[in-house]
Amino acid sequence: MNLEITRARTVQNLALSHLRRDFYFAIDAFAICTIFVTLSYVTWGSFEVWRIPEVALPAIMLVIALPLIKITVLRNEADRVRRLAKLHAGIGVAYALLFTYLVLSRAYYSRFFLMCTFIALMIWQIIDTLFLSAGLRPQLVAVPSNMTDQIRSLPGSNVTVLHRPVLESQVDGIVVDLHETLTPEWQMFIAECAASGVHVYHAAAVFESYAGRIPISRLSEGIVDTLGGPKNYRYVKRFFDIALVIASIPVVVPLALTLAVIIKLDSPGPALYWQERVGERGKPFRMVKFRSMHIDAEKDGPLFAATDDPRVTRVGRVIRRYRLDEIPQLWNVLKGEMSLIGPRPEQVAFAQMFEEEVPFYAWRHLVKPGITGWAQVQHGYAAGIEDTRRKLEYDLYYVKHFSFWLDLSILIRTIGTVLTGNGAR
Repeated sequence: MNLEITRARTVQNLALSHLRRDFYFAIDAFAICTIFVTLSYVTWGSFEVWRIPEVALPAIMLVIALPLIKITVLRNEADRVRRLAKLHAGIGVAYALLFTYLVLSRAYYSRFFLMCTFIALMIWQIIDTLFLSAGLRPQLVAVPSNMTDQIRSLPGSNVTVLHRPVLESQVDGIVVDLHETLTPEWQMFIAECAASGVHVYHAAAVFESYAGRIPISRLSEGIVDTLGGPKNYRYVKRFFDIALVIASIPVVVPLALTLAVIIKLDSPGPALYWQERVGERGKPFRMVKFRSMHIDAEKDGPLFAATDDPRVTRVGRVIRRYRLDEIPQLWNVLKGEMSLIGPRPEQVAFAQMFEEEVPFYAWRHLVKPGITGWAQVQHGYAAGIEDTRRKLEYDLYYVKHFSFWLDLSILIRTIGTVLTGNGAR
């Protein structure tokens, strides 16, 4: 009886999940249509242009193609960062094909309309992927295992555990822990599903996508070759670092001078604070910050910042809450010691301690440290060994998936973190 109830609930949950997803696709299609219709009016000043086949047909083709791209990606990709990358790539390909068709056919088109719709759609995918459809994931069922239980315990997990090797409704894929020994019945079931076109996902990869971190317990030395991301992106990232820092100078310099004066007036001591931190490949460097603590704050040695830490000055509480104390690190970025985005550089003494206590800690040094990072927007401040273990799992996720789209999502989330002051100490 209990098994029948469980099966009924499983089918019901799958049906509700498909209903929510279909409703979302309808909303997304409506948003795309709104973008095209609104920008057509901005371009031509009238909606009558949709009566002209030469203009309407290419736009209608895009309106049809883009939701299909979204459906394909969402049904096969749970990770939001890779999802965003695939959606942007899909839109790029669709527009490239459309532009090629328009040029070869010599049909009329508006460059302004194409450019505006392209930019609007790319922005819409960022907003949608990071916020609106963040919890919309492929509908997965799982073979029972310890790893599947961990996936099901994650917030927003929609994975349903199978109680026998039978599919009772349509799903997007099956989750299997390939490190566990399976019975012949489950092995046959998985083989039949794979042969019939059902995606088979490794449980560790699904956990990584859902949680945004890599469990240290699942790491091995062999994974080091997959860390660090594409080498060419390092040069692109360096270019963006320099460009964004230079572009920020008109705003940052007056703000920095104002903060320096306020810090000096609030408490005795210099406005800037220099501290040795561990950088890329374990090389130490001197990181600069606005001083937010009293000058004798570390007379007894380095300590983790605590909530309502008495060492923090009055002005220090404000600038730490909104991360304004990090502004001088733009100088470290220009020097190439840091990046705008990456794992936060740790003090040398703490880094040495963590390398002894936390397995694989040194791997976070495979990329440049950053002013903000994936661990900061996902986890916040870490104090102690256990917090550092969890934060390292987020850092290793960043090092493994090092890419433009991950950096973009971190940058957007950082804006929210700065505005709300979440996670500061």
